[in-house]
Amino acid sequence: MKKIALALVALLIAMSPLAAGESWIGITTGPAFEITAADEFNNGDMITDFNWDLNIEGAYYFDEAETLGIGGKLGFGFNYATTYRIKMPISANFTYFYDNPIAGTKIAPAVTFQYRLGISDALDLRFGAGFQYVYTIGNPVSISQQISFNPDRFFTFYQNYSIHTLELIANADAVYSFGNIQVFGGIDLGVSLMNYASVRTESNGRVETAGDSLDCFQMSITPRIGVSYAF
Repeated sequence: MKKIALALVALLIAMSPLAAGESWIGITTGPAFEITAADEFNNGDMITDFNWDLNIEGAYYFDEAETLGIGGKLGFGFNYATTYRIKMPISANFTYFYDNPIAGTKIAPAVTFQYRLGISDALDLRFGAGFQYVYTIGNPVSISQQISFNPDRFFTFYQNYSIHTLELIANADAVYSFGNIQVFGGIDLGVSLMNYASVRTESNGRVETAGDSLDCFQMSITPRIGVSYAF
């Protein structure tokens, strides 16, 4: 009977929040600022997208000390604003007007290597680095060209595009634990390694599709907060 009682006590302790493991799954959210510099468009464009990100992510620690692990993430980004700085050549005959932010919804799965540094019983630091694939579904856009030598003349066409991006990403977070429940805040960084775009253009009843790699540099900065469950 005594052995059974001790076994039950040990089981209760193992199931209690104080004995929770450090592997975790959770939800994070925050504003993402994405800067794109493209030399091949109009002699150098600077485009800044403002997105709101929502991620389902987690990590599994495989070493005995629960400091080294593998992380996974499935992210969604929703564009709410876009700004442009377009460098037009002096001899350009056209000025472009956009009726809608080009960037749309983003879907982004990622795999990372994770490191956990325990500061105290309740406070941890998490660091990660890995790769992320981003699929951007562009908004349908109406684009008007104004001809410089005839300002009253406009030529309008419609475009929709999708972009495939491979990114190198890193994250750093401070985590505070309340038993199994953890709250944390930090920052995500991303730098593009490869970009490929496919574009659908409709003009005067004609529809054309094209695809090519993009010669551009893309960087994203995302401060975020989150809540997770340790197991």
